[in-house]
Amino acid sequence: MLLEIKDLYVSYGHIDALNGISLNVEKGQIISIIGSNGAGKTTLLSTISGIVKRKSGRICFEGEELPSEPHKIVRRGITQVPEGRKVFAGLTIEENLIMGGMTQKVRDTKEIEKRMFELFPRLDERRKQQAGTMSGGEQQMLAIARGLMSQPKLLLLDEPSLGLAPIVVKQVFALIKDIRDMGYTVLLVEQNANQALKLSDYAYVLENGTIKMEGKSSDLLQNNDIISAYLGEKK
Repeated sequence: MLLEIKDLYVSYGHIDALNGISLNVEKGQIISIIGSNGAGKTTLLSTISGIVKRKSGRICFEGEELPSEPHKIVRRGITQVPEGRKVFAGLTIEENLIMGGMTQKVRDTKEIEKRMFELFPRLDERRKQQAGTMSGGEQQMLAIARGLMSQPKLLLLDEPSLGLAPIVVKQVFALIKDIRDMGYTVLLVEQNANQALKLSDYAYVLENGTIKMEGKSSDLLQNNDIISAYLGEKK
């Protein structure tokens, strides 16, 4: 098992955000976390990446307890692509990628950057352009490419379709599938439950900081409760 979370509790002051979360992520899969706003999805990813501190519980990565410091977590092989993209607006595309590869040796960074430009040809065409002048879809591609620059064993994607036009959303989800096919493991937080379930291998449904349901994504797509609550229709 690549990632194992057991009885994870997280609080913001007196407010409980995650209540006994347990989940597993197997290598080479896309695992999706779906749920409404405020369910705790972003908190879960931010806790895994060390940005939010856990109250209690275990997070094991490759069989060992995960450190609490974000930079050590990145070096262990976990990278988060945050909600809202958060590219370095004043830097060029190329400079953003260099920032993403700070944990790599300079020689390796150049080779990884080359692969990113092959994977994202649109970024290659505009490598000297300031990131802040790009469209939302282009910035999302850059955010994902920047995340991949650290060569993570586990990529955490937080709402990658947020605020994007439908045609761009399709491109982003196709890209995530390509990334999985390249050998990366992805933990995907996504409000677009339909797309997330179609894309992923396994899924967890998060409600009020608690996992209410889990299973193969293909099975959840046929579940009446999921259809009614998250897919906007009834069977």
